[in-house]
Amino acid sequence: MTMTRTFCAATMLAATFIFGAAHAQSVEIKFGLGMPEGDSPEYQALVRFKEYVEFKSNGEMTVRMFPGNQLGSEREMIEMVQQGSLEMTFPADGAMAGFYPPMQVWSIPYIFESAPIAWNVMQSDFADRMREDILATTGIRALAFSQNGFRSFTNNVRPLVTPQDMAGLKIRTMESPVYMTMVNALGATAVPIAGSEVVMALRQGVVDGQENPPAVVFSGGHGEVQDYFTLNEHTFGLHVIIANNDWFTALPQGQQQIIKDAAEMMAVTENLLKTEGDWRYSRRLVEEMGMEIHVSTPEEKAAFKEIAQPPVLTFIRESVGDQVVDDMIAAVEAAKADLYGN
Repeated sequence: MTMTRTFCAATMLAATFIFGAAHAQSVEIKFGLGMPEGDSPEYQALVRFKEYVEFKSNGEMTVRMFPGNQLGSEREMIEMVQQGSLEMTFPADGAMAGFYPPMQVWSIPYIFESAPIAWNVMQSDFADRMREDILATTGIRALAFSQNGFRSFTNNVRPLVTPQDMAGLKIRTMESPVYMTMVNALGATAVPIAGSEVVMALRQGVVDGQENPPAVVFSGGHGEVQDYFTLNEHTFGLHVIIANNDWFTALPQGQQQIIKDAAEMMAVTENLLKTEGDWRYSRRLVEEMGMEIHVSTPEEKAAFKEIAQPPVLTFIRESVGDQVVDDMIAAVEAAKADLYGN
């Protein structure tokens, strides 16, 4: 009788412990995002993250989304993640470069000849080492890299088929030495202007053109005030899915694995949607806004690369050192060999 009572008591205690542990592991993940709620690749990718995490955890983990910069700018949300007041966010490489300067190597002009090459590099040993270095340097855990989109030139003067077509044009850029160096090297004049002022500057003729992915040209209104769009894909934009490391490592291993897997799914979702957006929004720019679009051939891109890449490489090497630049170039060559053969 005593043994039976002891067994029952032990069973109840174990059940109480297991239930209590499960209850203690209930997690709400606050996830900040710059893009507003809608059909953007960023928001749709975050929805997939949320759905995967909540399904795989049997509701033990929930994801609370804060789109549209509700919590602050990208830089402010990175700081919140770093400090622990926000679990996760999804900044672009430009914002991350303020915390981790080697991120600039992803912006080397014409470093990626296609999206599949970039995807391969994002899954490479080089990318793994960079994510480890981000953690060691900043204390931020980078869970995955994803495609923020290829940037290309628009203008109101002429189609840009050769580098010589850039001569004399005033091109709006972000206030970034990488972009300004690239545009000036091509014979145009880089004019840094805030994103909110670009359409007005184009309409008033302050600048002749600008550079952005097709989805931004369409949704941002640039297509309404520009005649020509050359899809030369001069630079690749990166997104980084990041988490507070102390919060992440305190989670049980099973929950960590679910979040890692969800981050990979989020990255794949954005990669595909961003690439699809290139032709989907280009078609709409032609049909709805009357733009003339030229898709650069590999040979035409090579001509731009020959002029634009060297001065930017020099600048980035001086900024972050030779090693990370050489490692990126080697990763790209390995990706091309893996995809297309030697």
